[in-house]
Amino acid sequence: MDIEQRLSDDLKAAMRSGDTERREAIRMVRAALKNEQIELRHPLTEPETTAVVSRIAKRHRESIEQFQAAKRADLVAHEEAQLATVIQYLPTLMSPDEVEAEVRAVMATVDLSGPRAQGQIMAVLSPRLRGKADLGQVSAIVKRVLSAS
Repeated sequence: MDIEQRLSDDLKAAMRSGDTERREAIRMVRAALKNEQIELRHPLTEPETTAVVSRIAKRHRESIEQFQAAKRADLVAHEEAQLATVIQYLPTLMSPDEVEAEVRAVMATVDLSGPRAQGQIMAVLSPRLRGKADLGQVSAIVKRVLSAS
């Protein structure tokens, strides 16, 4: 089942159950996907769809941090509920162990001389792992592995 159909079915279920936060989150995702499709002038591919949903999830995470800093528990709860809904439409991310294995495989092929080693490794890993792993986590793992070796 493609994501459009899944979103439509989930929206109907949320409307029937009266779950307003879930309904709002699904509508936001659908609108963002439609806007991206209009902007690109072609139906979205799977990586493009994942990128749009990832941007929405990132926005929610940033909002949660800001609301926590402002001590707004009501808004934090709202954003967390919407984030939980949005995350359901993202593919399963790689585990840290899988990411580390990928990092070590790339390190074996890349010249590790100098302080730019992390940038070289990330340049190879970013296209490979985009949408499959959190690139911030990948960067932290690269730093850890480089400092250990």
